[in-house]
Amino acid sequence: MLQTVSVDTVLRPLQLLLEYDRGQLSLKLGSVEDVDEVVAHIGSCLHRICPGLSPAKAMKKLTLKPPERTAALQSLWEDQATTDLGPCGGFSHMYWCLCDQLGLPFREEVQWDVDTIYQTQDTRELNLQDFVHLDNRDLVAIIVVLEYNQWFTKLSTKDYKLSTDVCEEILRVVSRSSRLEELVLENAGLRSDFVQKLANALTCNPASALHTLNLTNNSLEDKGISALSAQLAKLPMGLKHLNLSKTSISQKGVNSLAQALSANPAVPTTLTHLDLCGNSLRGDDLSNLYNFLGQHNSLVTLDLSSSDCCLDQVCTSLLRGSLKHLSVLNMSKSVFSHRRSKDVPHSFKQFFGTALALSSVNLSGTKLPLEALKALLLGLGCNPNLSEVSLDLSSSELRSGGSQILEGCIAEIPNISSLDISDNGLDSDLTTLLVWLAKNRSIRHLSLGKNFNNIKSKNLSQVLDNLVHMIQEEESPLTSLSLADSKLKGDLSIVLNALGSNTSLIRVDISGNGMGDMGAKMLAKALQINTKLRTVMWDKNNVSLQGLQDVAAALEKNHTIRFMPIPIIDAAQALKASPEKTEDALLKMEQYLLRNHETRKYLQEQAYRLQQGIVTTTTQQMMDMICVKVQDHLNSLRYTETNVVQEDMKVAKNLMKDARNSKRVSSSTINLPAPLLSLPHSQTLLQSMVDTAEGLCPHVMRRSNLHQELMKAGAGRMTIPHSFITTTLLEQSGVDIINKISEVKLSMASFLSDRIVDEILESLSRSQNTLAEHLTRKPQPLLHQEPNKMEVLEETVLQPEAQTQEQSPHHAERGLVLPRLLMVDCSSEMEFDLDKALEEVPIYEEDPPPPAPSDKKPTYFGELPTMEARKLEHHTKLRPKPKKRTKPSRAPREPICTSPPPEVEQNDLGKVDEGVDEFFYKKITKLSFK
Repeated sequence: MLQTVSVDTVLRPLQLLLEYDRGQLSLKLGSVEDVDEVVAHIGSCLHRICPGLSPAKAMKKLTLKPPERTAALQSLWEDQATTDLGPCGGFSHMYWCLCDQLGLPFREEVQWDVDTIYQTQDTRELNLQDFVHLDNRDLVAIIVVLEYNQWFTKLSTKDYKLSTDVCEEILRVVSRSSRLEELVLENAGLRSDFVQKLANALTCNPASALHTLNLTNNSLEDKGISALSAQLAKLPMGLKHLNLSKTSISQKGVNSLAQALSANPAVPTTLTHLDLCGNSLRGDDLSNLYNFLGQHNSLVTLDLSSSDCCLDQVCTSLLRGSLKHLSVLNMSKSVFSHRRSKDVPHSFKQFFGTALALSSVNLSGTKLPLEALKALLLGLGCNPNLSEVSLDLSSSELRSGGSQILEGCIAEIPNISSLDISDNGLDSDLTTLLVWLAKNRSIRHLSLGKNFNNIKSKNLSQVLDNLVHMIQEEESPLTSLSLADSKLKGDLSIVLNALGSNTSLIRVDISGNGMGDMGAKMLAKALQINTKLRTVMWDKNNVSLQGLQDVAAALEKNHTIRFMPIPIIDAAQALKASPEKTEDALLKMEQYLLRNHETRKYLQEQAYRLQQGIVTTTTQQMMDMICVKVQDHLNSLRYTETNVVQEDMKVAKNLMKDARNSKRVSSSTINLPAPLLSLPHSQTLLQSMVDTAEGLCPHVMRRSNLHQELMKAGAGRMTIPHSFITTTLLEQSGVDIINKISEVKLSMASFLSDRIVDEILESLSRSQNTLAEHLTRKPQPLLHQEPNKMEVLEETVLQPEAQTQEQSPHHAERGLVLPRLLMVDCSSEMEFDLDKALEEVPIYEEDPPPPAPSDKKPTYFGELPTMEARKLEHHTKLRPKPKKRTKPSRAPREPICTSPPPEVEQNDLGKVDEGVDEFFYKKITKLSFK
């Protein structure tokens, strides 16, 4: 490759000296113009080979006298520059030229990959993993191109041991390239000598743009890190990302590195990611690291996991210098130096209470003292600057003591969105802990796996019942639940039964529970009616072919599940027994999941039916029973003429109309047409839904502030987050927005219906109490009057079993007992026909209608004429039948004789007046109808 072009126009104005890697070439030309023309041609050739790179830089050294000649040539080259450099900055053309120069074969495969795949992906990363199947010398030719190519800014490889030649070429690129920004060499078999050479390469390239260095999982040791640190302190542009995890360095190497980072004035404002995990940092001799963390810096991610680093000392240092930007803190498998509770430093709590940007805290595998755990939770809970914090406390041996600390704090912490307390030996303590977790309104992801190993069977059902209660709670914030590796087996069905009607969970992980085929069948039933779940993880459950087929059949009816990884372990066992059927079941799963990712419509009707079938039962039954009581009072007061009572009766009747119509509020409002929900459209739709509800239930809506309350409460429910719309537009399609609108409408319709029903219920209760007070103020008629007895006989239609009871003094008060019997009966039934019940409502205490004066005196019946008394003769068997005036109440049993014997007739005439007075004046004590 051409290295220098030297032209001396003073001593030898016509002499042209060319130096390149194979030697020198001296040319004597006829004129100065010829010399300039040759130099211009060389520059043009270099420009074609290395598009985007200035020929003056490619020549390394260009000497022309006077300087005006250089300026003229530079102007000429700029005019010849082309805007179309070719795919990836002309990589293939450079690769062809360099292969020719190095005597290496040109691989068309490399050209095709770069010109097609890399260009299509518009990537700036050259990944050696794509070419590791080639020889090492082919890799060298590819890497050499990066010395001149202006397109690629990142060189990476992972899990591939680099040869010496490849390493040397990488170092050469680092020493010469001004475009290489990121160098990632993970698990590449590098040693400390490579890092020392890397430091020298950085020294030779003052124009280096390198800002990301990832040397993970290479045995660099303290010697190599110390050599690299000396150069990192001198980088003029600093570093953004430094990953030296699992590099076999100790406290000495980390101190050298931290000292170099502190010495570089650019690092505090540029370094955002520092990863030193997997190195042995046990002990207190990390003063330089603590000093660096205590300086003002821009760290966003700090990973010191699996290093035995002191958690409390790190937090004390971060309190001084890393509050503003630190977002991710990974201190898993670290230690807490102050093991005694009274020695927990105040700075530990203060850091979590004053951090400004924390979003993830990972303390997995860290044995925290109880007071340290309490300080952590209280610090997060009182920090007003944080929201959406993910807290990982898994495998921390919390047990009963830690559970009690969580119970006392977790309910009031407003900023934890994800909590992982798996593998902590909580067992029976989960019974009460879940109650407090259910009170938290911010946790959306909860991981409880590996906490059921030592729990007794009699306590397990209570724990799972509390878990079901938490996920089924109305407006539960929980969207993700993990019970992975809990080995619940058949008891998992308690949770699976709740998944069908659950409307909050989007992701569930039930892998590693050994639920078997019966559990798979329960899962399949839940999937057939669930419309909310998007992700289900269910491997390692001892599911055979039958279980796989059940779930595959359920997915055919589910249109919302999008991510359900194939249960590899269970499928592998099923494939051994029935390969063809297992493959068919797995293929069906994939087909249905693919279908669910395509454009689809929200199953609004299915969700509505599910909600109506599950949710709307208890409240509606209660309202129906109150309506029966109100109708009873209305019947008893229907002849009252007092204006106040009449007005209250009118109010009660109107409320009962609203009660009937309230059943249609949800269905009527959800069917309103919905435009795309911009802010004005959402308000318009909300107003339309409230107006529709008011049209169905106008009387209860006339309450002074109910309309405003519904508008105010509904405004928050009718909003769709901008982040959801942005994500959906980028990742999927506008159909999901329509689905979200339908979901919002369903939620709002349900809210309107529930709120109006509650208001009607309250108003009906007040109206019933008012009518009951009116009844207590008026004179009570005797309960044993005959008309009331007749009504009691009629009311037994509502309670058929009462007909078989014996009449007693208490039987006259049955009208007062029946409402309670009706209430018990209705509360145990899922369906209640209000209209039919109201038609059969008994009249318990009724004002008698205005009486007719001629029917009041009983003595009138005692002075009957004789002819009237003879009318009784037609009931006898032997007297002649008189002329028929009215239809007889019963047919005679024997034919009547037309000519009775005279002696019989005389006997009957003697008895005709017997019992007449007793018939009209004796009290009737028993009635019977057949």
